Amino acid sequence: MADKIYQLPYDDEIDKDIAVWLKELPRARKAELVRNAIRFYLQASNGDGVITVNTSPGLSTNKQDNPKEEIKKQRPKGLPKDGSF
Repeated sequence: MADKIYQLPYDDEIDKDIAVWLKELPRARKAELVRNAIRFYLQASNGDGVITVNTSPGLSTNKQDNPKEEIKKQRPKGLPKDGSF
């Protein structure tokens, strides 16, 4: 098995949060932590609702435990329907 290198370009202004995070990482563990962040994203976005990296006790990782309530938009009562105020 050979080590592979992938260079990931980013904009230090648009991606400032990423730039700050990368600068704060210890050099010796930077690649490991970036790989873990990618794996975390892959698992979180898989659609199965199971996240196995960095989960906190008591934090629900099952999407069915917290269903989003459907929000129905309603026109406020008492406003004219022609758009004039």
